[in-house]
Amino acid sequence: MNQPTSEKAVDAAQKDDSAEAPTLKTLKHQRDLKIEKLPSGVAILWFDCAGKVNVLGNSAMVELRELIQAIKADQEIKALVIASKKPDTFVSGADLHEIMGFESTEQAHQLSLDGQYVFNQLENLGKPTVAAINGPCLGGGLEVALCTNYRIATDSPHTVLGLPEVRLGLIPGLGGTQRLPRLIPVKVALEYILNSDIVSAERALELGILDKVVDGKSLHEEAEAAALAILKGEMPARALTVEDPEKLKKLFATMTRSIKIRLKGNYPAPIKAIEAVQLSTSAPLAEGLAFEARAFADLASDKTSSNLIQLFFSQDFTIRSAARTAEKIAGKELKTLGIIGSGIMGMDIAKIASAHGINVIVKTSSENRAQEMTESHRAFEEHLRRAPSDKPDYAEIKFSHELSILSPCDMVIEAVPEDSKLKQRLLAEVENIVADDCVLVTNTSALELIELGQELKKPERFVGLHFFYPVGKMPLVEVISHPSTNAATNARALALLTRLGKVPISVKDSVGFLVNRLLTTHLMEASRMLDEGFAFNWIEDAALQFGLPMGPFTLVDELGLPLCISVANKLHAAFGDRFTPPEVMKTTSAAGFKGKISGAGCYHWDESGEKLEINPEFSAVSKMKISDEKASSDQMAEIQNRLILVIVDEAARCLEEKVVRKPRELDLALVVGSGFPPFRGGVLRYADSFGIARIVDTLNKIYATTEPKREISNLLTSMSETGRRFYSSGAD
Repeated sequence: MNQPTSEKAVDAAQKDDSAEAPTLKTLKHQRDLKIEKLPSGVAILWFDCAGKVNVLGNSAMVELRELIQAIKADQEIKALVIASKKPDTFVSGADLHEIMGFESTEQAHQLSLDGQYVFNQLENLGKPTVAAINGPCLGGGLEVALCTNYRIATDSPHTVLGLPEVRLGLIPGLGGTQRLPRLIPVKVALEYILNSDIVSAERALELGILDKVVDGKSLHEEAEAAALAILKGEMPARALTVEDPEKLKKLFATMTRSIKIRLKGNYPAPIKAIEAVQLSTSAPLAEGLAFEARAFADLASDKTSSNLIQLFFSQDFTIRSAARTAEKIAGKELKTLGIIGSGIMGMDIAKIASAHGINVIVKTSSENRAQEMTESHRAFEEHLRRAPSDKPDYAEIKFSHELSILSPCDMVIEAVPEDSKLKQRLLAEVENIVADDCVLVTNTSALELIELGQELKKPERFVGLHFFYPVGKMPLVEVISHPSTNAATNARALALLTRLGKVPISVKDSVGFLVNRLLTTHLMEASRMLDEGFAFNWIEDAALQFGLPMGPFTLVDELGLPLCISVANKLHAAFGDRFTPPEVMKTTSAAGFKGKISGAGCYHWDESGEKLEINPEFSAVSKMKISDEKASSDQMAEIQNRLILVIVDEAARCLEEKVVRKPRELDLALVVGSGFPPFRGGVLRYADSFGIARIVDTLNKIYATTEPKREISNLLTSMSETGRRFYSSGAD
């Protein structure tokens, strides 16, 4: 579409539309949208795009523009209902592939202007309009609905509404930042947009986005009735809320300040969203839309949105692939899950499984522990009964110290401490009491399955699932196959993870697997710098400035010093000198510092888990330096290069060794498993932007002047010599 951008040109285009208005008879070959006239005088505009979901791609928008003109001119049509022909989806927003394909900022700007023009025509149709929503109504789909007079949705669990653009480095570009704050309280609208909230129909009704929620069977009848009621003047208009300008001014100032502090300028979309919403409270709609279109275009051309969208594609592909494999091969449904171990990890896995309707049986270490956990869980269940109704319905969790309680389980996960002999023994013992088709799982963070499964009689049903703590918040699960694991076992593991809403990444059975191996590389380099006299606080600050969620020593405390040194020792034994533990790791571990779990590690921690001051005892034992001065930009860059480029080097080795198959899988794993800054797209996308030859040159200088002596990976060296990148033209 070639929509003019000036006001005069828009007026001219509107006149042209009116003059050229096509009729429904001349639009017989619509591919994505159809019109159905009902005897009542109401017409239904059906979205039915090619593929599984309805997206607002270029072809759909062209058809929508033409149909709106035809509907406006058709005297037989008294009111309009917008609905989807697909059974489980409304409209899922813009075509992200088209957005990724923009060749210029102006192309993105024009697309937003064109779309806004079409939506303005819908809003000013001159006939009652109703959105009948069943299934996901996201992004541009919700922006379509916001242009209608009345919004009605089904109570199906599949019906969700949201504007997720900020999460993708964008802002709504088809009027969402202007129309939503005019519909619901400004603060609610702003938080909804900034958080990229995706909510149920019931919650959307509470927020005021929807006007009614109905049973799915009556959706279209109710929508037709609502359209006719509006036509007859029987539907009262919603009262507009007048908000205090001074309170709004303070709201926007507070939100802007908070966002700038929290995101450190790394994500431009939230600030643009605040500015757009603020404009909706003080400027005419046309002015707000003009700002929104320009801001959308600028963000769509920014590397941040490209990186976030690529990660979205990777995550969506990974989850869908796992679900397809599970559906095709998994076979037996998981009804009862057994867990060996009632510690933090075991109970986290138990609770998330229970929240997804899976009955759980937990084998504890003793009878007293079983009693203690039973009472604790009873209190948890009582709390749930008093909780809001939108909480999930938890399935049953039972506790016993007897191993025999696991006999009816379809899958058993051992989640005991990282002791290979203990894990071997427990897996062999449980194999003797469960059915032959029960899947046996180890939740290990670093131990090879080839070692843990040595005593199993049927190793083909043995698989590893490395959950990350806290299980409820961390999406990643590394899926590790034993050399003998069969396809059905792997598929049943994927079926569990799909049900739990996790992001499964298949990794090779090797010490440390993928994420812990790369994280340990990072933590050891930070510790080496501490040994060399770099200021503790400079290292922490450099990590945060780069965009990492926490400094390396804060992370050590979160993970626990004993676990960090244990993994480091295992990697040292497996891969040699480059994983030689730094002195500070050895001395502080020997001194008994444990980290957050004990309240004292690199930092002091209070009982609620809040980080306090640097621990002076740790400081004394480690002999570390703390600087009152700020590091220069060159010093910050040097520290960041050491913290990050060593990860790139080890990541290249992981690709060489086929620990993981593709760069996009490695990047996704590190982002969702360790918090590597999403705006950078992953460590390998960052490497491409940094420049492979430049990385090799920088690492050569680092490795030549630091201990232990190291050599750059063969893959990085080869890529530098041949000019290759990890990603070619955005592909993976």
